[in-house]
Formats: sequence, C-alpha cells, structure tokens
Amino acid sequence: MARLPAVTLRQLRAFVAVAEEGSIARAAQRLHLTGSALSMLIASLEGELGTRLFERTTRRLQLTDAGRELLPAIGEVFHHLDSALSDLRESTQRRDTQLRIAASPLLAATLLPGLMAGFRERYPAVRLKLLDKAVSAVPQAVRGGDADIGVCTADIDTLDLKATVMHQDQLMLVCLETHPLATHREVRWQELAGEPLVLMETGSALRSLVEQGLAETGEPFEPAFEVAHVATAIGLVEAGLAVSVLPSYAVARTRAVGIRSVPLTNPVLERAIVALHAPERPLTSVGEAFLAHFRKAMETFAAPTPVPPRRRRRGA
Repeated sequence: MARLPAVTLRQLRAFVAVAEEGSIARAAQRLHLTGSALSMLIASLEGELGTRLFERTTRRLQLTDAGRELLPAIGEVFHHLDSALSDLRESTQRRDTQLRIAASPLLAATLLPGLMAGFRERYPAVRLKLLDKAVSAVPQAVRGGDADIGVCTADIDTLDLKATVMHQDQLMLVCLETHPLATHREVRWQELAGEPLVLMETGSALRSLVEQGLAETGEPFEPAFEVAHVATAIGLVEAGLAVSVLPSYAVARTRAVGIRSVPLTNPVLERAIVALHAPERPLTSVGEAFLAHFRKAMETFAAPTPVPPRRRRRGA
C-alpha cells in the first residue's frame, strides 16, 4: 500500500496563504512568519507531495496545474474545519453559561427553587433549567445528556453515575402546633401508635422507609389516608384530619399555617439526598459552582421547627 503524504495543517495554511497573496512576503506577513520560514514550509510540502505547487517568476508566484487542482480541495477542508471548531467553541460557551438540573417532583417543588434563586443571585449570567421528573427518570435524564446534574434520594439505581451526598435528611413527625406531641423536642416512633396517619402510597421509597419506623411500635397500623403527593399530606395535616411522617426538607419549605415538625427517634431514620452526574461528562465550572452552593446551603439548613419554651405557671 502506498504511503500517504504526511502533510500538516501548518503547511496547508501556508500553501493557501501564498496562493491567495501571490507573494511570499505578503503571505508571511499575514501568517506572522518570516519569509524564510514560510518558504521552508512550502518546500517541505512540495517535497512531501512530490510535485511543485508554484512557478517562481520574477514578479510573483503562480500556481502550477497541481497547485490549481489542490487549492479548492484544501479550501473546502479548511471551511469544514473552521466551521466545526466554531461550533465547538459555541457549544463549550453554552455549557459554561447554562445548567440543566433534573429533580424528582418533591425536591423540584421544595428544595430546588430556593437553591436556584440563591445561585442566580451569585451567578446572574447563568441560565438555569429545572426538569421535574419522576424519581426513576432522574438518573436517565443524566445518562442521556438531557440534564447536567440530577438531584434525588439515594434509594434508586445509580451505580453507573457519580453520586455526591449533599444532605442527610431525617424523617419528621408533622402535626398541628396544637397537637400534644408538637411541644416535644423529639418523638419516639412508639408514640405514633393510635394516631391517624396520612402516608405516601404503598410502593414509594418514602413509604418503605416510614414502615421501617412504624415496625418499631410493635403494633399493626392502618393509615387513615394514603396519598400520592406530599402537598396533599400536608393539607390533610393542616385540616386537622391526621398527622404524617415526612422528610425534613419538605416540611421546612411548606407554607402551611399552624404546622409543626418534630424529629422522630428510636430509630432515627435518614435518607441521603444526592447530586448525580455522568462520569464520562465532567462537570463544567458552572456545575461545580452549583454543587458548592448546594453544600453550603445544606450546612445552614434547619429542619425542625423550633419548639417554643413552655410558660411557667404563676406562683410556680
């Protein structure tokens, strides 16, 4: 098999410049080279191709037949190359100025809006996009490249993705502030026996975790209500129809009136909130900045509602 010529882009750019300028001096000025360096590039290209590309006259350089045949082909190559490099630069700039975040509906409704608002204050030029997905669809959005970062709980299959734990979220008793348990600093799972409970539907990861705690009561339980959305559970609690067990971040972000949350203990049950990204697509500087902002926000996150001090009786 014949050996292909080992030409370089530098040689080809030199050839195009000389062909267009018709002069070594003008082409050298255009390429910011010395005349001798440019002449060496042309000579080495001709040597590699085994043919002369220019006829040297006393007044100017003229293309040979081989040179005239080569020039349009090289011009087309450079056109496609410059277009591809320009598209790559624009794509890189877009990645550096936008961030696409996929999150489960609960996190998208409660935790992410505040995080995104704080991040935008610091980085107003960054375009943020929030994709609220079913829990199982969050990792797929990251795998498929639809999202740069996924935010979900660490109880789904994400072994092929890089998962960074951002927060350990504790389960809380959620009740009216007039409920007898609302004044406790913590509540044992056993104390929920006999309470009307509103729980997530069977099969959800949150329901499975809650059932672990309820098993500690040693008593069979029958929820008063089973719902698909946390907002529905909080609405039922707010109406005084039930108490619930919910993640601390969901309760902290609710605007419900007269609601109190109390940590559940014996056992303390937590689940990790993680940020996912695909290891084959390293995070941009914007993505890294968002994770740093996320971590800092979680450091100051106060989940439980403070319990007001009990008033002393007069004369006590």
